[in-house]
This record gives sequence, structure tokens and C-alpha cells, in this order.
Amino acid sequence: MLGQTFFAMFSRYYTTHHYENRIYATIGIEMSEKNDLHKLNEAAHYFGQTIIGWTKFSHFESQLKEQVSLPETAELNAHMQERQNLIFTLTTPESITPDQLIATKNYLQSKLDEYNKIGKTGFKLANVDYEQIDIKRPYSTGALTALLLSVVLWGMILYLKKMS
Repeated sequence: MLGQTFFAMFSRYYTTHHYENRIYATIGIEMSEKNDLHKLNEAAHYFGQTIIGWTKFSHFESQLKEQVSLPETAELNAHMQERQNLIFTLTTPESITPDQLIATKNYLQSKLDEYNKIGKTGFKLANVDYEQIDIKRPYSTGALTALLLSVVLWGMILYLKKMS
């Protein structure tokens, strides 16, 4: 009963069809003969964390949506894959064009360029690749998830009753 209630309340969120548009990029930095490659790689790694932080600001996402003409419900997330590699995930309710995905990357690079100008650095998005994934979660997946959650919750309730 609890699982059915949970599923009825939240299934529209869980089983909603959407698209994940991904930009894979490596943070690179311009090198001169006097730079230490290890230090540059470490700087790029830590700067990747800074870029992830930028994407958390609401104005960053709203400016992106405006400049790239993305749907209002689009959401941008970023995470570090390893060392200097970032994955930007743009979740949209409908498919977007490859040009919009490239424009998203260009927007991100423009923010890097602004930082480079102020900080006199040379960070770039390099080795960029793009992917669009159509996410379809069927009703049965949501129902099974609700069933499993209800069994776990029921087990916890029985355990807590037994303990008291």
C-alpha cells in the first residue's frame, strides 16, 4: 500500500521522458618553456572545481538559457570525471540541436575567457566531445522502484516496532 502511494505521488517525476545532453571536456592551460607541467596540470585540476562552482549560481544558468535559447526548464550540472576532465550535463525536456550544445560549450569558454583576461591565465576547454542521450524510464521501472522502497520501509517499520 505504501509503495503504491509513493509511486502514485512521484511517478511523474521518475518516469518523465527527458534528454541528457553532455559535453565532455578537459581543462587545458597554455604552457610556456618556463612553466612546470606538473604544476600546470594541478592548477587546471583545481580550476575545474572552480568551473563546477560557477554552474551552481542561478544567474549563470539563466544567462546560459538566454544566450543559447534553451528551454526554460533546462538544467545544467557539472562534475569532475577525473583530474582535469569535466562533464557538463544539460538536462532538457525535449531534444536540442547540436548547434545549441556547441553554443553551450562556447558560453562556457567565454566565461573562461573572461576569467583569463582578469586573472592573466590561459585556461581552455580542450578535447571536447558531445553526446545526446534520450532517457526513457518505463512505468514498470517506476513501479518496481516503488515496490522495493515499500519493502525496505516496511522492514524498517517492523524492526522499529520490534525494538520498542
